[in-house]
Amino acid sequence: MKKLIVALTAGLMLEGIGSTGFSAAGQAATSWKTVSTKSYHHIAYYVKTTKNEYMWDLKHTKKIHNLKHYPRTTWYVYKRVKLQHGKKSGYYYELTDNKDKIKGLVYRSYLTKGDNPDDAFAHSAVVKSYGGGLAGIKSVRESAKLQADILALFPGTILNNSYSNDARNDLNAGASKTAKYSKLNKNSTAIGIFTPYNWTSTSSKTNYTKLAAAVLNAQGYTASKRAKYKGYQIGIYATPHGSTSAYHTWPSGYGSFGIYLVPTGDSKLF
Repeated sequence: MKKLIVALTAGLMLEGIGSTGFSAAGQAATSWKTVSTKSYHHIAYYVKTTKNEYMWDLKHTKKIHNLKHYPRTTWYVYKRVKLQHGKKSGYYYELTDNKDKIKGLVYRSYLTKGDNPDDAFAHSAVVKSYGGGLAGIKSVRESAKLQADILALFPGTILNNSYSNDARNDLNAGASKTAKYSKLNKNSTAIGIFTPYNWTSTSSKTNYTKLAAAVLNAQGYTASKRAKYKGYQIGIYATPHGSTSAYHTWPSGYGSFGIYLVPTGDSKLF
């Protein structure tokens, strides 16, 4: 009987130790503490691995992505974080993809600095023309959206990418006063519509379509007149917020645009 009591007591003690150990292990996953941070302006990195290496959520409580599934992705680091748990510590990067849809923590040693060699978008000429990097990618996307907004104001016109490049060139030439104008600028069949390069009163809540329509109306290009250009080739360039690290500061020039309209019979499609 005495031996039985001793055995039961030992069993209860072992059960208690096991329970305590489980609780500590569960706590360990959530007890990483931030020791220090350092901010960056979206520096490009990529992961070159076929192993199971993970991205954690921003609190380092759970794994959210397996990095080997992103072989062509360029990641953009905006913060370095030193985390510590007990005697363990390490540096992680807070980063995002180029759409700002995926954000998380990645152990620094997993990353290689630079654009991913297999990321065609990051290496494209149009992104580089805006300065490259995440700011350049955002500029490309926003410029395309503004272009679509203006195109909708000229129903029935045919977008011509070559003429859009001319519109961009000549808008910038007018702003810099040093760049040369395109040949289309001197083409008598081309109708050029350009705005001042100083729209500084806009914000993220600005309705760009209404803003562009008001400027066009002020120059005499009312809705009824714009409708008469149905069937014309059109080139459009609209200035996005900027391609610098200060992308979100709404620099001067945002919203300025240049437009060329050319009768289709006088146009070159490409």
